[in-house]
Order: sequence, then structure tokens, then C-alpha cells
Amino acid sequence: MEYQIKGDRPNVLIIITDQQQSKTVLPNSICKMPAVNNLSKQSITFTRAYTPNAICSPTRASILTGLFPHSHGMYDCTHTVDKHRAEYDASLPTWIQILRETGYQTAYLGKWHVERSGKLELFGFDHYEEPEEIDTLRKSYQNYRQELGLPSSYNIIYGKKLGKNGYRNQWLYGVTDEPVYASRPYFIFSKAIEYIEKKLVPNKPWCMLVSTPEPHDPYIAHQEFYESYDFKDITPPINFEDKLLDKPNVLKRMQKVWTDLEWKDFAEITRCYYAVCSLIDSQVARLIEILKSKGYFDNTIIVYTSDHGDMMGGHRLLTKGVTPYEEVYKVPLIIRVPNLSLDGNICDHIVNIGSLGPTILELTGCRPLPKTHFHSFKPLLKNPKLSDWEDRTFAEFHGQRYFFTQRILWDGYFKFIFNGFDYDELYNLEEDPGELYNLSNIAQYSGIKKDMIKKMWQIIRDTDDKTLIGAHYWTLRFLDFGPDVIYE
Repeated sequence: MEYQIKGDRPNVLIIITDQQQSKTVLPNSICKMPAVNNLSKQSITFTRAYTPNAICSPTRASILTGLFPHSHGMYDCTHTVDKHRAEYDASLPTWIQILRETGYQTAYLGKWHVERSGKLELFGFDHYEEPEEIDTLRKSYQNYRQELGLPSSYNIIYGKKLGKNGYRNQWLYGVTDEPVYASRPYFIFSKAIEYIEKKLVPNKPWCMLVSTPEPHDPYIAHQEFYESYDFKDITPPINFEDKLLDKPNVLKRMQKVWTDLEWKDFAEITRCYYAVCSLIDSQVARLIEILKSKGYFDNTIIVYTSDHGDMMGGHRLLTKGVTPYEEVYKVPLIIRVPNLSLDGNICDHIVNIGSLGPTILELTGCRPLPKTHFHSFKPLLKNPKLSDWEDRTFAEFHGQRYFFTQRILWDGYFKFIFNGFDYDELYNLEEDPGELYNLSNIAQYSGIKKDMIKKMWQIIRDTDDKTLIGAHYWTLRFLDFGPDVIYE
């Protein structure tokens, strides 16, 4: 059916978590997220939604602008490198500005992590709480904890720290006995609820983004949610025992970080991680209840997603970074649209969360962004089984403090990874969902590999990635086919 704006223009609520795996929200997951699961029954759940980058700031800037990092300038996270290494281009238009121009009230609550100024009004937001990058979200949350009579950090009753050989000894995972109302997600969602209850102007559409820093490591779970999981229900990922023999050497070095961990540690980490997701879910329930009680729910587009995932034991790795695997790049994406009969549909087509802005603009009847690298996936909201959808997307990674050049192309069930620092990778995700068998150097896949490289260079050219387009210098000619292969 064709989506039509009926009566009042739809409100928009986007919930963005940090470092949440896609599988935590999929049917049959052991991760307990009843509020999100209930929302998904009225929504479309995308099983192959990908992020344009593996870390926070580049992805969040891409969501805001609809551009890849090489165009918006935020190559790394705001707090990890100097400005000359990653500087957001504040002259770029955002889809939030377009919504505001057309009469939307706009608000941002929680973790920002897009750029360094902290002046969100420059990017289209009328209302925002203090952004985390300049420590004021931390300060406001610390003040909240102080008012509750609590110390500045969680009281951890059980957990594990890691640190040796000059690296800080810090919490990797743990359990706190503090009440849920002392948690950061509760604090952030309370600010969102306060905005809805006290600061919205009646009879005007609104767009609000609510962003939690969780379930990002350290994985600190609240006891009531931690105890809702049984250790025995958590099993190793299918690729947990991967020795990384056919993968880049940097990953072998990263795997050594976790040498002292046994499976029981990974299981405890997963248990804590799921418990944090469950805590977030409890806050989603609070927010949805307010939308219903205030009469907003029926006319609100609701999106639940995350900026990137977490290895969570995949290939015996944790967290994210120069880890180009599905655990990190595939993210939750659930979208509920009013006046559109979705009925809990599952969509297995490939989409990119960089497309959120173009999609929201189309759904709200607004003009499009003047330039974007991503296209709206509104057609899939009308028909999630659309036969002529192009199942292809792209991601780029520029490093995480350390420099890396990495590009990833998904085309159907094939996935090609260009590692500018080591050998490349090619996987058939249909036959090898755990990415255990690198096909890059197997002769029978040479034609597929060439086709993937050609498509990669075409995207690089189409998105005007000047750094790579000009990679013809002698010492850069180690990829099987160079930029001009697209002209063959």
C-alpha cells in the first residue's frame, strides 16, 4: 500500500543505542527485550541492516548527513584523535534542519558523539541536553547520582578487570546492585519523557532522538536483569574457536588481548551485555507508555537502531574496530510507521542505516537532502519482499586511533573486504554466516572477486572518495584490480 500522510504530520522518535548487535532484537534471540519485541510486531524488522562504519562518531555523523565519513570528515571518534585527524564539516546540511524548516520541533537527548562543539542548534535541534563529548552529560548524570546519595560510579559487586604490561587495569564486565533508577539509561529516558510531558508545543509535529551510551563496554549489568539470564542458555558463537589463520594479522594480535579469558568469561560478558540490553528495553517501555498516554503513539514513526555492533565472542574477539565482521557491522533496525499495515513483517533485504535521513524525509513529505550517498528504503516499508530491490551496500573504516584503510562491500550474499594494511577477504554469507572461510585467494572465486572489486571502485568513484580514486601510485598497486577497472 502507498503511504499517505493523513491529517497531522507524523511525529518521529529515533532510539539509538551504542554497540548493540543485530541479533539481540531478532525473533528467537535469548536476549530479553519484550518492549522492543512488542514494538516489532507492529513494525518491520530488518535482518540485514548495516552500519556505514564500525565506530561511533563516523556512523552518527553519517546518520545525520546521509554521507560517508570521507565526505563529512569525521573519520574517527571525537575524543580519540586531534582535529586534523577527524573534523566534522559543519557546513553540511542535515535532515534534522529540513524537518525544522518545515515546522517540526526537534530534540536530542543523550549521547551525541557526532562533533566537538556541542552546539546542537547548529545542526537543527531546538532542544538538547548537554552532550557527552564536553563532559556535561557526565556531569549532569553525576549530579543526578549525587542527588540520589550515590557515588560517582556504579557500585560493582561482581565482575572482572583486565590490565597488565602498562595497560590500565579497568573493568571489562560486572554486576551492580544499584536500583535501575540510578542507571544512565533511566536518566536519559527520563529526560526524554520530561520533554514530551512538559516542553512539546501542542499541535505541532516533533522529531526526537534518544541516544544511550549503553550497551557499550564496560559491560556493567544491573543485578535484577543479570539474574534473569541463565548461564547455561548462553552458548559459544559458531565462530568462537576461529584461529584467524586466513585473516589479517592485526586480528590475531587483537585476539591475544583476550588470551587470559576462558569461555566462561565470554559467557559472563554476554550475560552482562544482554542484561544491559534488557535494562534499555525497560526504558523503551516507559517511553512508549508515555507516548500512548499523551496520545502521540498512533501518529509517531518509531525507529530502534544502534550505531554499530559488538564482536561479543565472535572469532574470540570483543568490542569493535578494524573487525569487519557481521557481529559489528550488522545492527538492529526496527521501524514502525503509522497508517501503514506492517504486521510484524521481517525484511531480509540489505539496507544501510545511513539511509535513515532520506527515508524519514520521504515519510514526512519533506524535500530530500541536496546530496546523499544513501537512498530511501521507503519502498521496503511498503513491500518488505520487494523483488527488484538492489541488495548492495558499502562501508568504510579509517581507523580507531591507529590508522587503517578498510572498505567493505556487500552484494547479495557475497561480502568483499579491502584491507589496505594486509590481505583482503571474501565471504559467502549464505554458506558461511560465521565468516570462517576466506575465499579471496581461491581460484574458483576469482571472477566473483573481480566483480566485487569493480563494484567497490564504482562506489568509491560515485561518492567522490578522492583519496582512493587516485590510488595509482606504484606502492599502492597491491589490490588485484585498480580504480580504472570500472572502465573495462
